[in-house]
Amino acid sequence: MKKLRYHIYLPGILAGLLLSLTIFISTASADTYSSATGLEAHKKLGVDYRIVQAFSPSNSIIIAIHGGNIERGTNQIAQAVANRGGFDYYGFIGLKGSGLHVTSTNFNDSCALSMVRASNRTLSIHGCTGNKQVTYLGGLDKAFMTQVKTQLVNAGFTVKNPPNGLGGSGAANICNRNSKGKGVQLELTAGLRNHLLSNKNDFDRYVNALVKSES
Repeated sequence: MKKLRYHIYLPGILAGLLLSLTIFISTASADTYSSATGLEAHKKLGVDYRIVQAFSPSNSIIIAIHGGNIERGTNQIAQAVANRGGFDYYGFIGLKGSGLHVTSTNFNDSCALSMVRASNRTLSIHGCTGNKQVTYLGGLDKAFMTQVKTQLVNAGFTVKNPPNGLGGSGAANICNRNSKGKGVQLELTAGLRNHLLSNKNDFDRYVNALVKSES
């Protein structure tokens, strides 16, 4: 496995890959801030949120811009994929309070944009509501989307076309702002995230499928 070099913008210990038995409720409220920079001007780094970056020789990046208490479980999955595949990783991790969700088309954190623009393949992990265990597959990179779907379905997971608003097809969506102008966005239902984070075998199977899709 390739070694990743981490930049963690929070004093203390990162426990991002610990599995949890907590039952999570997906967030679906309207954004408080119209951009990541607007959020960062009002919220305190290291108290309200943290930013985690891992750099590797890879041209692929796995991102979770709604990690921590924003869309719970997304950063654990994204970071596990990056670790196992030897890919770059970016995580925006909500720590405290509400109002930390910034939609993907408005997410303009400079660290995230710099890393995504330097990549030619981007996989963005999100969470959505829903009790059924479903992955909604979106984005503009059709070839990569086909690979992701094939690997997840082969691993026994349900993959569907996204509902309105979750398609990840906007050019301004951060998953599509890499060097090729196209990426992939996954929306995992709360039911799926709860299951993965309480079942190590299925968590590993899901993560390994996403790593294989990068081949």
